[in-house]
Amino acid sequence: MQQHRNTTSGVVFDFLCSVISRRATQEQFHVFITLNKSDVTQQCLHSPSDVVVGKANKSDSLTHRNGATERQSTDILPLFRLMNDFEESRRLLKSCRKEQRPLTIVLTGCSRLVFFSLCIGSSIIPNTFANASISGIGLQASKLLKAATPESKLFLVARSLEKARKAKGRVKVFSATSSSMENVVPMECDNTSLTNVRDFCCELREKLIRKDVEENRRGGIDVLCLNAAVLLGEDAKASFTEDDIEVTFQTNHLAPFLMANLLFDLINPGGRVVVTTSGLQAFCSFENFEGCRKGDRSKRRFEMVNRQRFHHKQSYAMSKLCNVTFCLALDRRLRMKKARAVCFTPGLIPSSGLFRHHKDWVATVMKKQAVGMDDTEEWGGCMLAWMALSDQAIQEDPEHKNSSTYWRATFGISRHGGKIPQDLFLAPVNEEAMKLENQELLWKLSVELARVQSHELSGGSRLNPNIDK
Repeated sequence: MQQHRNTTSGVVFDFLCSVISRRATQEQFHVFITLNKSDVTQQCLHSPSDVVVGKANKSDSLTHRNGATERQSTDILPLFRLMNDFEESRRLLKSCRKEQRPLTIVLTGCSRLVFFSLCIGSSIIPNTFANASISGIGLQASKLLKAATPESKLFLVARSLEKARKAKGRVKVFSATSSSMENVVPMECDNTSLTNVRDFCCELREKLIRKDVEENRRGGIDVLCLNAAVLLGEDAKASFTEDDIEVTFQTNHLAPFLMANLLFDLINPGGRVVVTTSGLQAFCSFENFEGCRKGDRSKRRFEMVNRQRFHHKQSYAMSKLCNVTFCLALDRRLRMKKARAVCFTPGLIPSSGLFRHHKDWVATVMKKQAVGMDDTEEWGGCMLAWMALSDQAIQEDPEHKNSSTYWRATFGISRHGGKIPQDLFLAPVNEEAMKLENQELLWKLSVELARVQSHELSGGSRLNPNIDK
């Protein structure tokens, strides 16, 4: 009963906290925060009653005036739907695996920032960030994982420790007991810095060793979710990290590649690595990796893997093709220790925060919404959690021996009564990802670009990965 009460109150709280991004993106609503001038100076945005959600006109909104709230519309029905969906998802995840022992789960990309507009009097400031609102399928998956496996150890990894702690705060309301939150650990990992990735892996290793000794329990990692990603804006030019690597390629592929190698030896037998990719991987080509192989070798700079000029969407798609190709190569290596690597696409999810850099929403998102091709954040989060826990997700499919790693669903199915896992299926991937020579060449180039040392490759055993530097 205590679990049910906390889950219910958690869904109510989460609904109120996340209504901004959901209504703004998925239902094509404009969102404003209405504040008096005195409120602005006091940074008065403390509770959901301060949130104005509505259409561009003023007839359908919640308005905060002189400390009182006036309601012209209601979100009660969507709230009940969310409560029912969450409880159904929790039951699904509890029943999707036979072995019910506590797990050690590491989930990267557990939160993304959400931008919205600020309305002060009659003035509107577009794309203003306020109140540190966080969102994303990683956050949704974290809540479900905590609700479904309350005794599991959950490492929430975000680009900053502040974001990771806020994600933990959002997960806390789904915890059955306050003591179980001791097993939720916020951590920082900035994929735009390979040094930071190394530091994170070293810190995680030390935390795991210390925790396992203290609790006298099975060590290592049961589930590693590589979910962090970035999609730059339409007008973005090629930009490079402190490691002289293009931002999209490093964030989405190279940093997860390095992380998987540094943590390889910690993956338990029967464990898994889950890689979040995209259906866009099907629409690009490596073109023999001409960009990587013929870039400025002194600076290691190249705009695109295939030597094309930088384009934000093509760069993202290419990084997702790298994800699938890397996942297939990693799966072969993990099978030797009776573990697996699998990948999936959650679909087009406008509210996830992935599109926060985009200005032209009509061209980017709303055309897809108009034909029902978008999916909900709750769907994406549940799919990620299912990939992390389900026995079915890592089972061999005799009919798909060469591609039994990539899961997907029909785009937009979550808005048309779609169910997990009934509407999920194993799908073929880009033919270039299937080629063994491409898998091994990408692996070799990634080792060089990430400067992976020989003792780190496929899991070094040293506590400090920088010991030989």
